[in-house]
Amino acid sequence: MITTFRTITAAGAAALALAGGAALTGTSAQADGGAHRLPPRPEARSLVSSCSGGQEISMSRRATDYQGLAAGAAAEVEGSQLQVKGPTKGTDTVLVTLYAMSYSGGSSVQLYRDGVGTSEGSKYLAYGTTLDQGAVQFCTKIGKGQHTLSLKVTDTGGSGTTLYYPTVTYQRFS
Repeated sequence: MITTFRTITAAGAAALALAGGAALTGTSAQADGGAHRLPPRPEARSLVSSCSGGQEISMSRRATDYQGLAAGAAAEVEGSQLQVKGPTKGTDTVLVTLYAMSYSGGSSVQLYRDGVGTSEGSKYLAYGTTLDQGAVQFCTKIGKGQHTLSLKVTDTGGSGTTLYYPTVTYQRFS
């Protein structure tokens, strides 16, 4: 009797699995010849949808050894200021990356274009009281004229921030 009960239970479980699998993979008459399609996934909203404006025009990189900030202080990332002339017509896209080893109770970085913070706002670079790697990226468009780009780091953790070997990279696309 136990064998029969196990056999019936196993057969029932197998039948349910097959029925469930058929329900998940069942086909219906579709205009595309019955090809299986998953339901559309909701798109995650990203801060930067695309930062490639086309062909790379130029790339520059600057690195410094060390930068320290007092608790609650804010300062421009040393070596991050770049003066760039925009295109004669249209816009170019600039991808800005900051990479650094950091020690901080919390710090954030923001990109400034012509002295005004960009729409991406501040992004966390480091959090925690251990030496760690951090990287942030920003994307901005520049139009006709002369522009100044720079990064500003802010200690948000209240214990001071130290950046070791901060490296700023600017990639420009047409």
